[in-house]
Amino acid sequence: MGWRKPPASADNITREPDQMHVLFVLPIGEYYSHEWTGAIATITRQLARELIAQGHQVTVFTPDDGGTLYAEGDSERLRHGSARPQNPIIRKANSAWARLRGWNWHDYGPYIRSVTGQLRKRREPFDAIIVANDPLTADRLARGGYASDVVLWLHNRLAESEGRPFVTLDKRVQVVAVSQSVADWTRDRYLPETHIEVIHSGVDHDVFHPRRTWLEEHDPVRVICHGRIDPNKGQEVAAAAVARLRGAGLPVEITVVGEVRTFGFTKEQEVAYGQLVATAVAQADGTLLGWMPHAELAGELRRHDVACVLSRVHEPFALSTLEAMSSGCAVIGTRMGGTPEAVGSAGALVEPDSPDQVADVLESWVRDRAELVAMKRAAVARATEFTWSATAESLVRILTA
Repeated sequence: MGWRKPPASADNITREPDQMHVLFVLPIGEYYSHEWTGAIATITRQLARELIAQGHQVTVFTPDDGGTLYAEGDSERLRHGSARPQNPIIRKANSAWARLRGWNWHDYGPYIRSVTGQLRKRREPFDAIIVANDPLTADRLARGGYASDVVLWLHNRLAESEGRPFVTLDKRVQVVAVSQSVADWTRDRYLPETHIEVIHSGVDHDVFHPRRTWLEEHDPVRVICHGRIDPNKGQEVAAAAVARLRGAGLPVEITVVGEVRTFGFTKEQEVAYGQLVATAVAQADGTLLGWMPHAELAGELRRHDVACVLSRVHEPFALSTLEAMSSGCAVIGTRMGGTPEAVGSAGALVEPDSPDQVADVLESWVRDRAELVAMKRAAVARATEFTWSATAESLVRILTA
């Protein structure tokens, strides 16, 4: 059995809210390393930085990919992850056990044993544990009494088998979502009687900010798509729109930044989509760049005027949208998930898989530069509403309520 924090008394004085020790537990397949740079890792890193600045202590339990860990917080590698391959016989045994228990991941057994094993080794409990996207682990840690507060932070819609643990989720687990879209979807399907707090992600305005001449008119108008290249993301739609406008003689160009990395697709589908995007960008006489670290990406975003976020799925609350707006880019996004929530009135919304709609918006901005400048101003103003300090403060408010 894990630690259970005893009630406060004269002989047992609990920590003050400004001295909390918070643990972030990253889920299977997410890594707190420079080599990974996924959304959950990025959000965890930014929250760790803010919480530490506010005087809290932060620990991060991360699956092990062998990469260089982020410096923010006291990181502990789990005995689980891509850098910890299993013996084939043990792997089969773990898979059989997972099927018997109805777990969503074949290797969940060794993962949760590693998490709880490291918790039991600690000399004192955490004040709060934040679990990302994993209701099963949040439930087990709440029932095990490993912290005074356990928070399940939903960064995505958890569908089908991923959502089964909601049925028996311990009532002590506090549920948080990155957008109203994710909160409403989760409540409607799994937790009709549960209050789900919405805490929006932020953006690092010191890194992502406009260039000095961001409002000056120039040709061509530069369009960018950045983020993971995946069949759900729709980069080729933006390229097709730009190709149409270039064919009509309008001064516009496109750059696509990111690496091909997918979830839920076969290797063949991944390769095929990568080729599709490369072909579409070439037909638009565009530029296809690979993955970039944040500092380099920020510089690239500042060179551009318009960002396309054309997801075919319900994005929860894409960091790429906030990064583009904060960098001075007008945004064209799809009417899906949390994208309208992030963009507000500071951008244009289109239907997914609609290159003609994207082209129509782009054409209006290329022909009317005053309109483009107004949308860029609106995007920057909107982005200032989302800061990591506000995200951290909202979390602390929940934990100390």
